[in-house]
Amino acid sequence: MCKVKQPILRIPESVKKDTFAYRSRVEKFVQGQTSAVAFRAYRVPMGVYEQRAAGKYMVRIRIGAGLVLPYQLERIAQLSKTYGNGIVHVTTRQDIQIHEVNIEDTPDVLEGLLEVGLSPRGGGGNTVRNVTACPRAGVCPKEEFDVSPYALAAAEYLLQFKNSYNLPRKYKIVFSGCSADCAFASVADLGFFAHQKDGVKGFAVYAGGGLGSNPAVGLKIEDFITDNEILEVAEAIKRLFDKYGDRSNKHKARLRYVVARVGTQEFIKLYKIERQEVRNQGLRGDIPKVRAGASKFEVPRSVVDSDNSRSPLRHNVLAEKTEGLFTVMLRLNLGDIPADDLIKTGQTAEKFGQGLVRTSQLQNLLITSVPRQNIEKVRSTLEGLSIDVTGNGRGKIVTCTGAATCKLGLCLSRGLADAISDKLNQSKASRQQGETIIRISGCPNSCGHHYIADIGFQGRAKRVNGRLMPCYDVLAGAQTTERTAHLAERVGSVPAKKIPDLLAEAFAAGAIKKEQLKGLVERYDDFSSPEFPDEYYYDFGATEPFSLAGRGPGECGAGVMDVIKLDVDQAKEAIRAAHKTQAAKDKSESVYEAIIAAARALLVIFGLEPKKDREIFAAFSKHLIEPAWVKPQAQQLLDNAIDWRMGDRNSIDDLLPQVEDLAKRVEELFLSLDANLKFKAKPAAQKANAGVPEDKAQTQKHTVDLRGVACPLNFVKAKIELEKIDAGEILEVLLDDGEPTKNVPESFTHQGQEVIEVKNVGDHFCVKVRRKK
Repeated sequence: MCKVKQPILRIPESVKKDTFAYRSRVEKFVQGQTSAVAFRAYRVPMGVYEQRAAGKYMVRIRIGAGLVLPYQLERIAQLSKTYGNGIVHVTTRQDIQIHEVNIEDTPDVLEGLLEVGLSPRGGGGNTVRNVTACPRAGVCPKEEFDVSPYALAAAEYLLQFKNSYNLPRKYKIVFSGCSADCAFASVADLGFFAHQKDGVKGFAVYAGGGLGSNPAVGLKIEDFITDNEILEVAEAIKRLFDKYGDRSNKHKARLRYVVARVGTQEFIKLYKIERQEVRNQGLRGDIPKVRAGASKFEVPRSVVDSDNSRSPLRHNVLAEKTEGLFTVMLRLNLGDIPADDLIKTGQTAEKFGQGLVRTSQLQNLLITSVPRQNIEKVRSTLEGLSIDVTGNGRGKIVTCTGAATCKLGLCLSRGLADAISDKLNQSKASRQQGETIIRISGCPNSCGHHYIADIGFQGRAKRVNGRLMPCYDVLAGAQTTERTAHLAERVGSVPAKKIPDLLAEAFAAGAIKKEQLKGLVERYDDFSSPEFPDEYYYDFGATEPFSLAGRGPGECGAGVMDVIKLDVDQAKEAIRAAHKTQAAKDKSESVYEAIIAAARALLVIFGLEPKKDREIFAAFSKHLIEPAWVKPQAQQLLDNAIDWRMGDRNSIDDLLPQVEDLAKRVEELFLSLDANLKFKAKPAAQKANAGVPEDKAQTQKHTVDLRGVACPLNFVKAKIELEKIDAGEILEVLLDDGEPTKNVPESFTHQGQEVIEVKNVGDHFCVKVRRKK
């Protein structure tokens, strides 16, 4: 019905040049002329991510305001079939991803996308990310006005500048068409809410929101700006972020940490200063005009049946503000759609709608402006494909890709989603789910948006009975509306394998509100059993016991940090439990658990992984108390703990304040670790052996055999051996094939050491590393 060939988001010339230059950078990497670390810093801002599977990459394509044309979808599908796995993925930020691409094929993918006006530039890294908008912008009856043109203009303006790809961290901008906030502007780095004041279009503006670790709701920085001021505001916040963001610590580099560090009033003051500077200087570069966005795709009135009073609509069909036109929602399974089905979807939109497909934050596709007489034609055309085109009133499960493909993932979130769906369908509880949205993230990064869920799950690893177990924090009670937005709150932590049963019981009982759910979770979060079924230590769909192997950006150091954080968190949880319980025996048990976790946490950086309590305490004394990283009084605390465990002391609940101090100090040391796993914090006291040369423990060796030692401990042990030799000398590290030979060399390169050779010597590999510093 409507055939538009002009791309919706106009790609700046600078992005086109970057795309054509990308091929030579890939060739240099493939030929070994560029290190993996240097190449990663270049490819990630190009929107190319390494996946969990060795040698496979994901390309994340920007879909401006979630608007994409049929011929663009066809090209994405073709590229996915030719170079990827043939399954296209829609993200929670309206992007589209192609998975399992070989690195040498990524230039063909990027150039093929550019031919149809698409680009992944800025799809990853410390960049201006996809500028998103309400998925029904331009057609929603509740909106103030169509915000999609403003989202497109903001993207086109910011993407032309090189510094938009070298920020302290990612910069996410969102436009919502009304206070209902379907686009989640309330939790964005920069969020615009559409309003009209005396007939003038404009926006209320919020900044400093965000999900992930330490999430926050945005604070209002403008009550009302006119619509021609949005570029000034976006540029001012970018400059503020560029100037005051913490580049030294990526874990505290997002804009919300600037707000937390300087305070709300000072942040607003800094913003006003930057905005005045922008106004004084004027906007740089090409200034895009605010064009018609989704609204330009008009359906001829001659084909519109304006009679809205006829048969009731299905659950997946929504009335639009133009009488006689409707939105058909296509529900995807976890955001996935086979390439051929994607092509068919575009063709259907072109034939029966406005010639436009939209991606939504719920990982669905929308065909908009479908006349009533075409609704059934859309359904019959797409019926039988992978798409749910009928709708049944049930809620939605939104999930990130999880540890199956993402190198940051802890848990197999998609496996959990499938298990939940199966359980709810079997128990008929899905009928009680209603419109409840379940959101799952496989790690704290919140790609599944668990902090704004009706019911949310955040993947985590927990040490239970000496083994790692996949678990999830349970969150509930979120609200995302302008002025009254608040995040979901944690109501407990549950083994992954218990979650399907938990939800089935919750929906059957109607216990989906925060307080009701909290009471139910308390019955599922008991980790005190001395024996869990062995299946609890396996994630959904996994054939190997749960571990952190393979996690991190190609470096074992990231896995080390994860292991430490597990114990730090366990110590804090045990302390909270000790405060809550009144029974003396239970309090002492919690205190002892906290001591063990705190003492064990940092031992991994010394290449140690003791199992027995006495071994843990002995190692802690040698490596942390004797060198004075922890106060000497901690030794008496350990001795008292052992006395209690041996029955020589009736209680240790009076030691809780000392345990809190110990856990706090261990966490301080953990947070001070640098890239070389060295403490930046100062010692807590003077060294007991001051003036005495440190025992080198072993004679100088230039070979270390780490066959049979898994990641990340193999890297830690190799690093310790390297530190025993002089700068310029070479260490030979013997490793098993697979993850060790990939991660250990990359970790050394990342830390500034020189990897001379990685050689296959038969049944194992020999890695030669020259110490540079």
